[in-house]
Amino acid sequence: MHNALPWDPAGCVATDQNGEDDEASEAVGPSVKPPPVPPRRRAASTKPGDIRHSGEIGSLGRRLIRANTGETQDPWTINLVDTLGGSNEKLTAFCSSISKLRSKYPHTDRTMNTGEVWGRVYPLHPSMSKNTPLTVSVSTPWLPHQVPFPTTVNRSVQDLIQEILLLIGVPSTSEYLLKMCDSEEFLRNDEILGAYENIQTYLKFKMVAPVRVVPLSNLDSLLRRDDEDDSWPFTLNHFLDSCDRLSISRVELEDKLHAYSREVNQLMRSQCGSNINQIVEGVRDICSSVCGISIQEVEDGIGQLNRIKPTMLNPMEMSDCQTAVVILHQALVKLLHMFFDNFNSDMQIQDICQSAPSYDMNQNDDILQVDLVALNKLQISWLNRFDYFCMSCALTYGENKLCEVGFSEHISTARALGDKIQCGRTIVFPVPVRELPYESMLTFRLLGSKQGKNDELLRWAVLPLYTNRTLVSGTVLLSMSNLVELTHPPTPAVSDGHRQATGVILQVEFPNTCRWKYERPQALPSSIPFIPPSEELHKKLTGVSQKCCLSFLTKNEKSFLWGRRYSCNKGNTQLHLLLGSVPKWKPSDLPEIYMVLETWELQRPEEALFLLSDSFQDQNVRRVAVQSLELLSDTDIEDYLPQLVQALKMEWELDGPLVVFLLDRSLCNIRVAHQLYWLLNDAMEDMPYRSWFSKLRAALLHCCGAALRQELGLEENLINLLTRVAERVRLADKAMRKEVLQREKQKIADFFKEGVVCRLPLDPAVLVKGVDLDACTFFSSNAAPLAVPFINADCLGRNVNIICKTGDNLRQDMLVLQVVHLMDRVWQTDGLDMRMVTYRCLSTGGDQGLVEVVTEAVTLGKIHQKWGVSGTLREDTLEKWFHMWNQTEEDYEEAVMNFLHSCAGWCVATFILGICDRHNDNIMLKHSGHMFHIDFGKIMGNAQTIATIKRDRSPFIYTSEMQHFITGGGQMEHRYHRFVELCCQAYNSIRRRSALVLSLLQLMLGAGMPELKDNQDLKFVYDNLRPQVSEMEATAYFTSKIKESLSSFPVKINFLFHAMAQPSTKRPEPPKQAQIGARNSNIQEVVIQKHSMKGRNLVFEMKVTIEDGFLLSDKTFSQFEMIHKELQKHFIESDLPQFPAWYQMSFSPGRKMSLLNKYLKELFEGPCKGNEFVCSLFLDGPETVNLMRASIKDSRNPQIQISMSYADKKLFILVKHLQNIRLPSGTCPDAYVETRLYPDPYGRSKKKTKVVRSENPCFNELIEYSNVPALMGCVLELTVKSKKVFIAATNVQLDGAWMGCEVWIPLVNSAM
Repeated sequence: MHNALPWDPAGCVATDQNGEDDEASEAVGPSVKPPPVPPRRRAASTKPGDIRHSGEIGSLGRRLIRANTGETQDPWTINLVDTLGGSNEKLTAFCSSISKLRSKYPHTDRTMNTGEVWGRVYPLHPSMSKNTPLTVSVSTPWLPHQVPFPTTVNRSVQDLIQEILLLIGVPSTSEYLLKMCDSEEFLRNDEILGAYENIQTYLKFKMVAPVRVVPLSNLDSLLRRDDEDDSWPFTLNHFLDSCDRLSISRVELEDKLHAYSREVNQLMRSQCGSNINQIVEGVRDICSSVCGISIQEVEDGIGQLNRIKPTMLNPMEMSDCQTAVVILHQALVKLLHMFFDNFNSDMQIQDICQSAPSYDMNQNDDILQVDLVALNKLQISWLNRFDYFCMSCALTYGENKLCEVGFSEHISTARALGDKIQCGRTIVFPVPVRELPYESMLTFRLLGSKQGKNDELLRWAVLPLYTNRTLVSGTVLLSMSNLVELTHPPTPAVSDGHRQATGVILQVEFPNTCRWKYERPQALPSSIPFIPPSEELHKKLTGVSQKCCLSFLTKNEKSFLWGRRYSCNKGNTQLHLLLGSVPKWKPSDLPEIYMVLETWELQRPEEALFLLSDSFQDQNVRRVAVQSLELLSDTDIEDYLPQLVQALKMEWELDGPLVVFLLDRSLCNIRVAHQLYWLLNDAMEDMPYRSWFSKLRAALLHCCGAALRQELGLEENLINLLTRVAERVRLADKAMRKEVLQREKQKIADFFKEGVVCRLPLDPAVLVKGVDLDACTFFSSNAAPLAVPFINADCLGRNVNIICKTGDNLRQDMLVLQVVHLMDRVWQTDGLDMRMVTYRCLSTGGDQGLVEVVTEAVTLGKIHQKWGVSGTLREDTLEKWFHMWNQTEEDYEEAVMNFLHSCAGWCVATFILGICDRHNDNIMLKHSGHMFHIDFGKIMGNAQTIATIKRDRSPFIYTSEMQHFITGGGQMEHRYHRFVELCCQAYNSIRRRSALVLSLLQLMLGAGMPELKDNQDLKFVYDNLRPQVSEMEATAYFTSKIKESLSSFPVKINFLFHAMAQPSTKRPEPPKQAQIGARNSNIQEVVIQKHSMKGRNLVFEMKVTIEDGFLLSDKTFSQFEMIHKELQKHFIESDLPQFPAWYQMSFSPGRKMSLLNKYLKELFEGPCKGNEFVCSLFLDGPETVNLMRASIKDSRNPQIQISMSYADKKLFILVKHLQNIRLPSGTCPDAYVETRLYPDPYGRSKKKTKVVRSENPCFNELIEYSNVPALMGCVLELTVKSKKVFIAATNVQLDGAWMGCEVWIPLVNSAM
């Protein structure tokens, strides 16, 4: 079952038909123009500079003479040779370049060829790495069980290993490595422990990290390259799918060539023209094998041969016959060479052509022209539908036209011979070739015309003007595409797809007298001195630069930037905006452009990513961008790999700088190679670029080595199997899905028979050995994704749960999760730990892919279901659910803070990316409090609608139930302040890296995502980022969005409608708390032993069994009832036992005691077992607990928090928060802040905020005072009021010390 791949995973030794190794005997040369037809009975002459085939008359004549002297060489034989490396010069150069790269890293280099998967490393912010505790569970070969080992994250892995060995008494005479037990991921000894992403994940969830000490001598290194990998040459066609190379039967073609040779030899021996028709038919058969393509020389040769009499020939007639045969033979050789040179195949003719002389392009005085020779393999229906065809040819550089489009009209369909039309037209571009940019492209369009109707586009094709620094020449064959014409600039990657010999084939001709070589101009030798900009110019340059994307700049802004280029630097301009403003990229303009490029230092990845977009065709610019990327770590390259794969579309050569860079990293890092393989696999679904990406994938497979190739082949087989099973489940009737799954899932288990282990495409470090069939299931949504729990190959590792989805495009989910992950890295770099949860997602081609399952997480919708449909409208759902899962006060408080931070992070991320379709089944919560979002099918503000009404009508999801949970029902409003502060800090942190977010999205515009297509989508994100405003303005703006979301009732209605629309299937319940095991199980049992009367009250004596004994306590029935009511406030009512109601109670005290004991037994065996809050209720009583709660109320004096800045005679005041604001009556105020700036001679400086009803209101409102000449002598008065009633006030004497910082200022209860 593992042999379904187009390439052999285990090796790449190519053999010929006799089974012998092929030594890359490629005979490659450029397509050339044949010499003129020779006069009768005279030898042919050849002009200087023309290219001669070995089949020309001179050589054939000599071969004929040798044949007549008894030599056995047949002059009419055309031999085919193997060319597994490609049948043309371009592909041969590519194979040579890849082989050279591969030789840089021999298998003996253990530094670069370890064969292990290393952990991903990120630098930790200093504030997050100060002696943070971590517990590792260590497994060693010398101990039978794991040992818990407390340590800190700021130590090296080597130090940890040494301490472990010292602890267990093992001498450290050998070398050891540390491996994670959950995967095959190894940690490098010289790295800091806390820098590993996997360790950071364990820290985030406060989990013990299981590790294994492995002696270096015990490593298998199964993925290492070996000496056989080093010795194998790169044979491109060996790794290509059959659909990506020419599918011509070599045996059939050789038979036809032998038949042709036999007939010609018979003609020469018999000197009788009786078999002329057989020779012509043989040539026609050969032409049919090469897609029916012919050339004029072949037709002329056939015409001349047909004039020979079919009788015995006299010497003069025989001489004419021999000349005609030679001409035909020469034309046939040229045709075959031209065909295999244009369409990649694993064969080529043996005859080698001579190279034309090469000249410098600067010596070329010609203008560009192209001859339209013929259209082959036209659809017969077109000849009946249209009166004539029209061909157009556009000459472009990127998105810019270099001159007017050339047209060749009125190619009559009546001229067709079968499915072929001879065009016989020439298109001339009135521009010297030497003035054209190297990256110029030709776009051919075939249109059908019928009188009275508009022209219809039938096919199109593109062609680069230069390849491998050589101007296009000779005959070019292009398979014209029937796909929708691309809106992005044409590139050689698209042109490569026109070399497949399918569909309509356009035959064009370029001048072929010599090879014109392009030499790229050098930068100016001395840089022009920088002219410091004035303050006004600096401000204007910075304002233009804040637009980030080149597409957002107007023509005037581009002209302005380039005109002020000598005043631009990295402090006021972004390089890609400056270079994108260059008006022309002619060769004469390049020296100055390159001077700017070489004097500019790229400092951030986004600068390089912008330069790799389709806005920049110049290969020197792209080379500089790649050189900047070389400074990044492998982990960083992994993070940007999806964008870099898309940037490969804009490479000019198959061995371009970005291609070589990625292959170089793949040779040194298995993670990079693994992810690159799957991204290339998915990119091959983009049909215009399929041929290009297939060749790059072939190069990667060669570089990987046989072991990793075999592993990738195994993974691909597993993916194909999972996809088939998931698709059958999805397509089955809903009532039959369980039966289909029951039948199909055994195939997944069979995959792992005979000890097969396989890595998962989601992560090459995860090795699995089987599947848990009992837990294999599917989800009840329409897509019915398949959930598969794999068994970890490490006996100490946890099972790995994944989801296999079909029918959904997961590229968009991949991108959103990637961007959110990088946002989290930005936050971490800035010292903000948002406690984000993301998960892996991989599109494996088309509408299919894999998604990682986050364990111990449920949807918000499932939580709401605890209360039925009304659960979506309640506000205490989250509070009660988290009380159920967090039994101690410490755990509960930690869950609140985890929720607060993660909710803030996702609010910012979903707002910036415009993530919609946010119903309660797309929001998930872990028991630890971490919140995260799933399912990103709707982004960029593309909300789902119901009868033209948007379902998503709030900026992001922050509901009143989330507010209730964070603030404890309004008791701790300072937490809401913290939430707002975190949101605004996170928002401003991402705004400072707006260019990074926009560069990531821009490179993915052409990745085939349904809702990220054009610059309008980029503009949406730009508008949400607002990089042009100050941080105080952005803080006020985002706070308004928080308030808008909080007050959005349609969100609750959306939740309600979604819950009502879901099938009423019973959802699985979470495990009971008793199965979890609380950390502080104080109360073991509560039993009422007896009852007695104290005065008029019936009192029950309780025996409370605790860990170290028991306590006796008296409670009345009303006190039990109060305890139950308190429990209802904190726990889900349906999970609590039923409290005996008064109408169920008997007058008998014994009956009451029996019912209460039943209630207590169910209570402490159920969800409340070991819960600290429940313990305090029973031990201290509900009255004491409520009193303790009331005493926690903040009794501090009132305060106000503000932030101020001063620039351009403007004073900005950000009124942030108030604390402890109360009316004299003790009631909650409708608070607002009133400001005045003194001196105020005209009494016009009064300004105020909006009203917020709270004792601790949050404002984050920006107040601006203009025309403030100086701060010295100014006083700011701040007054807090409620319905015009004074509450508190303060005065601030302004000076520079107040600016740029956030301060809390005490308020006094009297007017200032």
